[in-house]
Amino acid sequence: MTSTPARATGAPQDFNFTRNATGLVREVSMWDALIMNTLGMNVAIGSVLLLQQAPAIFPGGSMVLSVVIGTLIMAFTLLWVYSEFAAAMPRSGGDYVFVSRALHPFLGWLLSWSQGIWLIFFWIGFNAWFALVAAAPTAMITIGSVTGNQTWISAANGLLAKHDFLGIHMQWYVFLFGTLLNILFALLLIFGGRVYWRVQKWLFLIAGLAILVMVGLLLFRGTSIGASWDSFAAKNGTLRYDQVIPAAKAAGFTGATAPFSFTATLLMLPWVFFVVGYAQGSAQIGGEVKRASRTQYFAMVGGVLINGAVLAIIVLLATHSLGSAWLRSADYLAANDPAKLGLPGGLPPGINFLTALMTHNVVLLGLLGLGFVIWALMGTPLSELQATRYMLAWGLQFGAFILVAAAGVVFPYRLKSVWQSAGGRRLFGLPAVAVAGAGGVIALGALMLLFIFNSTISTQFAATAHLSVEFMLGVIAAGVLWYIGAYLVNKRRGINLNLAFKQIPPE
Repeated sequence: MTSTPARATGAPQDFNFTRNATGLVREVSMWDALIMNTLGMNVAIGSVLLLQQAPAIFPGGSMVLSVVIGTLIMAFTLLWVYSEFAAAMPRSGGDYVFVSRALHPFLGWLLSWSQGIWLIFFWIGFNAWFALVAAAPTAMITIGSVTGNQTWISAANGLLAKHDFLGIHMQWYVFLFGTLLNILFALLLIFGGRVYWRVQKWLFLIAGLAILVMVGLLLFRGTSIGASWDSFAAKNGTLRYDQVIPAAKAAGFTGATAPFSFTATLLMLPWVFFVVGYAQGSAQIGGEVKRASRTQYFAMVGGVLINGAVLAIIVLLATHSLGSAWLRSADYLAANDPAKLGLPGGLPPGINFLTALMTHNVVLLGLLGLGFVIWALMGTPLSELQATRYMLAWGLQFGAFILVAAAGVVFPYRLKSVWQSAGGRRLFGLPAVAVAGAGGVIALGALMLLFIFNSTISTQFAATAHLSVEFMLGVIAAGVLWYIGAYLVNKRRGINLNLAFKQIPPE
């Protein structure tokens, strides 16, 4: 790696980057990038949350139609913009580079600062926590309940139990195992990219097999779900299958047979977005992706379409097997009166649990459980990868994505030669990325308004909770102060940082 000292005169011929190369190697293949984005979208956990929450909250909505609408919107607005940018500027830091060059350095910094902080202080820890408090206990309780082996249920309860240590009452086993998992993933990444991409393939194979098992059981044994539930209920003292709808009605639920509502269908889009809206991970490691001009479209736009189709299939099969009225009623009881539903350990009726009821094969049960744990965990190394690439490039989620979409609108006009270098695609005579960017601003803006002003959605996702708002505003304020401080310090040293953003960073 060579270095060139930064110059301070401000002359056009000055070199503004202290490094001529990052030292990163283009070793990420098309399939590596697709798998990375697929794990980021997490269709497994996404399908659990969608089927477990949305039917009872918006009972007149069509989940399948919502998935189709959300998939098409995200693929051909936000993710199309990301793909165009990543093809034209395949650099580490992704949207930090895109927005800082197409709009303004301050906006690029603020976006990447916010994204990086959320990745470091939320997502990296959240994935291990969610795997240990949701995916792993669900797998253990399911295996124990279906097979009658209480050891599994005892292990799940032990994992979730709270203990006193150092005067603190909390889930210490979750904390210890979660910390260990994060350290192990960090070590895996430290060993080098080639090791990680190889491990990612094998873990994705297991996770993918779990999805295939779930789809296969729904497809070929879906009609037996009522009998399977009743067999489970007889062993565990749970409501019978035909008692769930009356019990929900008695508890105050009136939406079991709600007629179709297009408005309710659109209000389900936030759950869909949290699957198909997160396929941009490969853009953040753009400096390591082979043949970016082709790979990024396949990994992002293609990835959204593929995963959206899988999500639609899961939802369609689940709805057909369980019936909309039963699914809505079970979800309502789980959210409002779980004791009446009576599942072991307060287990929610997620699609992974419901599917597992249809088999007593321990191998299949183990594969389902392990696969969903992997789905829950694999966001950790992806978050670490993206966060470190932001920091290398430095050398509010919806708001951040709206900025990228807005940058796409001006990209072919402010950086015409860079846009043309990636193909300069047009649609009806207009730059395709500008059309997609405008669509992204409108669609994401509408979603953001839903999160803010729809009280049901806002409460469900805690979008306007005091802690969420305070943390979000605090991150933004800290980013603003950091940018101003860095600018003033470097200006005093005679370095004009603005010049650095007039060129594409080195590879």
